[in-house]
Amino acid sequence: MENLLNPDFGVMALTIVNFLLLVWLLHKFAWKGLIGALEKREKQIAEDKAAAAQARQEAQQIKADLDAKLQDIASQAAQKVQEAVALGNAQKEQILAETQRQAEHLIAQAKVQIEAEKNKALSDVRAQVVSTALLAAAKITQQQIDQQAATRVVDAVLQQVQESGQARA
Repeated sequence: MENLLNPDFGVMALTIVNFLLLVWLLHKFAWKGLIGALEKREKQIAEDKAAAAQARQEAQQIKADLDAKLQDIASQAAQKVQEAVALGNAQKEQILAETQRQAEHLIAQAKVQIEAEKNKALSDVRAQVVSTALLAAAKITQQQIDQQAATRVVDAVLQQVQESGQARA
């Protein structure tokens, strides 16, 4: 057991030679492949990061474009609503003006009709008054009575005219 704790220079030299031979073999055959694979992996990770950053930037640009389009659509919709309200108000005013014009026309027609009826009634009353006056004059002349009798006849005729006027109304 004592030999285990004492260094053996032959084994040590062989171990160093083996280590150097292993390093040379790794350098000759494996080191370039490992370094190439690591560099390739590192390059792939950098490309993936760049692609992700570009995709994120494109997504943000698309989102900004969509937000702008959405805002544009909202403003167009608001404008269409305002136009529809304005058109509705204009049509309402037009309908009200047309209705007012028709009402005024009907009122004017009614006034003309009332005036015609009034004139006809006045004409009828005049004709009846003339007829009554002629009748009264004929009665007065036929009877040739005194002043009191003439007054009674005129009062009776006026009474008749009033009753016939009320009956027509």
